Parts: sequence; C-alpha cells; structure tokens
Amino acid sequence: MLLEVNNLNTYYGESHVLQDMSVAVEDGEIVALLGRNGMGKTTTLKSIVGLVKPKSGTVIYQGKDVTGFPPYKVVREGIGYVPEDRRIFPNLSVLENLKMGVKHGEAAKTATRNIWDFERIFRHFPFMKARTHQKGALLSGGEQQMLAIGRTLMGNPDLLLVDEPTEGLAPVTVKEVRDILEEINKAGVSILLVEHNLKVAMSLANRVYLMGKAHLGFSGTIEELEAQPDIRSKYLEV
Repeated sequence: MLLEVNNLNTYYGESHVLQDMSVAVEDGEIVALLGRNGMGKTTTLKSIVGLVKPKSGTVIYQGKDVTGFPPYKVVREGIGYVPEDRRIFPNLSVLENLKMGVKHGEAAKTATRNIWDFERIFRHFPFMKARTHQKGALLSGGEQQMLAIGRTLMGNPDLLLVDEPTEGLAPVTVKEVRDILEEINKAGVSILLVEHNLKVAMSLANRVYLMGKAHLGFSGTIEELEAQPDIRSKYLEV
C-alpha cells in the first residue's frame, strides 16, 4: 500500500473536523475523495501533507510513519500537494514557478525512476514551453491550474494530492485538466483527488471515498457506488 491513513482526528480549535478518518491509496491508483462542501475533504489532504497536525491517528507512506511531519519533510518523502487555490506566484514567470517546485538534493532518490524535468513537463503541458517568460498572473484559470500541477510534479512525487482542480473552469478546460491528470497517472504517479465534479471524478477514479460531516461515510469501487443510488443521494446530492 502506497498511502494508509488510519483513524485521523483533526481539530480547528475546539471544532472536531475529522473524526476517525481513514483512506488508502495503492500504487498506480487514482482514488477520489468526494462529499458536499464543508465535510472535511480539504482538511484530510492538509492532515496528510502536514499543513494541519492531527491530534491522533496515523499517516503511513510507503511503510513509513509520517504523521505530523512538517510539509517540507512530507514532500521530500514523495507526496506532492496541489491546493484548491493553486497558489502560483503571480509575479514570477512560468519557468520561475516551475523552478520553485524543484527539490534539491534528490538526485540519488530519483535516479531509478522517471524524473519530471523541464523537458518532460513541456511534453505534457505544451503551452508552457512557448510561454516560459510570461508571468503567472497573465495566464488563464486553466493554465494556472496546469502550472500548479506542473510545479508540483517538478518535485518528482510518487503520490499527488489534488484539491478541486476543475473548480471555476470552463467545460473545455475542465476536460483538459481531467485528461492531464489521467496522463500523469499513466506516467506512474498515483493520485488522491478531491473533486466536486462527479462526472470527472468517476471517469478517473479506481475507487471512491464519500465523506459525511467530518467522517467517512462510504468506501468502494466506482461500480459499487453506481449500484447504490441511495448512497450517492445521501452523501453527494444537495
């Protein structure tokens, strides 16, 4: 198992925002974490990557307990995080944004696997090669999202945590982002995906977790979820 999250309990002040939350991702999978707004999906990702420290529970990555590690240590272990608000550097160029994702001193660790370098990024994101000197602020929303993904890939993650990648994008751009995530997965990167667009999520994922308020409500395959409309109604419909 690539990632095992067991019984996480996370608080914001006195608010118990994750209650015994557990998820897992196998090597090569795309796993979707779905639910209505405010259920704790983003907090789950932040608890994994170290942006929020859980009070109890464990995060095991490639057999190593990384619970409560600061984000830079989690990233060094091989987990990349693409936040919901993208967080590109608007006054830096495309090339400079990509350079910000490079982890120094990683040559030994990545020597035996496919390395994400500029050449490989430009193959997957052709627009970047022609616009390396353009500032991030001048990119469209979809291009900024792809830049955020590309920047994270420059750290050579084995697992990508992606939070709401298609939010606010036009339908044609939604398809582009969906397709690039599929490409990245086929290139060897596992993905834990938080996504409000059910069609996108179910077209990509091997398995799915549904969250109720602060807790896990359902886990299973896409086929199992499709066969249970009552579960979809309970956890996904407004």
